[in-house]
Amino acid sequence: MFTEARKTVKFVLQYFSANLQSAMEYRGAFISQIVFMFLNDLLLLFFWWVLFTKIDSLNGWSFQHILLLYAVASGAHACQALLFGGSFSLGRTIAEGRLDFYLVLPKPVLLHVLVSRSTTSSWGDLAFSLAIFALAAKPSPGLILGFVALIFTAGVVFTSFTVLAHSLSFWLGLSTGLANQLTEALLSFSLYPEGIFSAATRLVLYTLIPAGFVSYLPVRLLQRFSWPQLGLLILFALGLAALARFVFYRGLKRYESGNLVVTNAAD
Repeated sequence: MFTEARKTVKFVLQYFSANLQSAMEYRGAFISQIVFMFLNDLLLLFFWWVLFTKIDSLNGWSFQHILLLYAVASGAHACQALLFGGSFSLGRTIAEGRLDFYLVLPKPVLLHVLVSRSTTSSWGDLAFSLAIFALAAKPSPGLILGFVALIFTAGVVFTSFTVLAHSLSFWLGLSTGLANQLTEALLSFSLYPEGIFSAATRLVLYTLIPAGFVSYLPVRLLQRFSWPQLGLLILFALGLAALARFVFYRGLKRYESGNLVVTNAAD
């Protein structure tokens, strides 16, 4: 089992390295995408800075909480986009019959699709995340490692939710519009402080749209560490990943039956 896990990690890292080398082939474009994404994230945070020059807190959330919120959410999104960028186009891959390429290869189909792509601009998200975290927390090396572990775990939640949303294409046909709306909703809610939402909305944000496990719970852990809360976050991430895997492979049986295979003109 350990050997298999090591092979899987090596496989993911090899794809990650290949995607990075491909992106860096055009250095100017690579750097400009990173810079513009960093500035875009900074502009989003500027709104909250202006607001908190007028108020001290917002339903218990200070500006430091907002900084940590943005650090975690942007870092989690970066982990998804850099390591599992294929998740964003999974629905189209399914609906257009392009899973055939992955079916004939020896690696797990879902993992192969997820790691096959990487979003270059998300290096800007990662740089922003680390910079804002350093500004908000003044961290030690140990705390930085803990933060990286948290954003990776939150990135697994992001990725799993995206896989679930895009797996609808097995049953609905091309439904990337719906999937993109669901994933955008998760990202958007993750960037707003938990304190502004009602109790009913918070229930939704810890279940159907798990923004609570993407940013709110990690922020609480960074503010005041708790083993039970960390365990809850890890269990939820693993559970959602298992559910996403189950739904994808359940849908893959329909795909393999030939009902969803489409011949592409480009092929």
